[in-house]
Amino acid sequence: MATIVQRPSLRSRSVFSLCWHLSVWGGLGIIVAAAATISRTDVVQPQALIALVVLAIITELRPVVVAGKDANGIVASYAFVFAIMYVYGFPAAVLTLALATLLSELYERRTAWKVFFNIGQHSLCLGVTWIVMVISRHTPSLQDPTVTFNADDVLWMPTTWAVFFLVNHLLIVGVSADTSMTFKEALREDLSYYILTLFAVLSLAPIVALVAVTVWPMLFLFLVPLWAVNKAASISQELDYASRHDMLTELPNRTMMRDELTEAIDLASRTGARVGVLLMDLNLFKEVNDTYGHAVGDRLLTMVAGRIKAQVRPGDLAARLGGDEFAVVLPGVEDHISAVRIAQRIRESISRPFTMDDVTVTIDVSIGIALYPDDGTHIDPLIQAADSAMYVAKRTGTRIEVVGIDRGEAHG
Repeated sequence: MATIVQRPSLRSRSVFSLCWHLSVWGGLGIIVAAAATISRTDVVQPQALIALVVLAIITELRPVVVAGKDANGIVASYAFVFAIMYVYGFPAAVLTLALATLLSELYERRTAWKVFFNIGQHSLCLGVTWIVMVISRHTPSLQDPTVTFNADDVLWMPTTWAVFFLVNHLLIVGVSADTSMTFKEALREDLSYYILTLFAVLSLAPIVALVAVTVWPMLFLFLVPLWAVNKAASISQELDYASRHDMLTELPNRTMMRDELTEAIDLASRTGARVGVLLMDLNLFKEVNDTYGHAVGDRLLTMVAGRIKAQVRPGDLAARLGGDEFAVVLPGVEDHISAVRIAQRIRESISRPFTMDDVTVTIDVSIGIALYPDDGTHIDPLIQAADSAMYVAKRTGTRIEVVGIDRGEAHG
């Protein structure tokens, strides 16, 4: 149930402050009140409750991460937490939620402010959801758990899912660090995906609850399909990684570079920022490959990739396009001169000798530079401009050429 948010350099510090303090203090207050209630009660049918708590923790620690989507993954523990609330009431559910979230946060080694926010946020969301059950006159407890369900439950249960999603989504957007979007745009971003995945998980909660009040040992059978889904998602991630990365250097490949450049241009079009593109072609690589063989050539490419990555800024994307061609995407680069400085660092690094066992080789690189929107307002014209500049650099021996400024300024 962990939600990753950025440190608060936010579109509105007042909005962030409201959402953060409301989540943390409201959620922690709810947890303390729930703990005080639990300490004064005896549990009826404790075996089923223990099984649900264990399953909530297990599935919290193993989210289903879908390739190309939410990096946090789809967390099946929601189904077990809501089942606890439907059968044993709110205090047991919120304490299970807090414990599972805390263990997940510690496992992921989150910073303290994120730990408090995530625990408080989800506890507050569940507290608001409990109000729906109170209004619907469904208030089970540890001493008086639900023992049967009927058709009327179909009416109020989906309402609890909708309320939980709405409050959770509003709080997350409130602490979002993406200043490129309005509050309304942030609310709508990937909305259908998050609704679909959350409701798919929560729709299992009534089934889990029904199993818990009838034959609770069968609860552990839910781990079988959940394991299968997790395994399938893991395979999907591996295939997605392979399709978007160069297997030799493990750098992003041409496909991923184009995707990231497209996203960077889209963001820059809304914020007025620039995006730089560096296209690179190694000089003398063919000679090294022909002289020492493909094994040395492959090691050289891997070492070149490492040196390129070491010279770019955090947030920049270094990619291998194929053969001895590389690229770097520079989101938010200030101007051509800033891009040239990065290119010069890369060239100086690559120009140093490479030692592989008893072989030492020296190569060079030709780099072409183009900037959005100065040298192209769409991805293909921008790449073509950088590609043309790279071939000029290779043909003339200048090694670095820039679209949009003269050669003297570029090398000055």
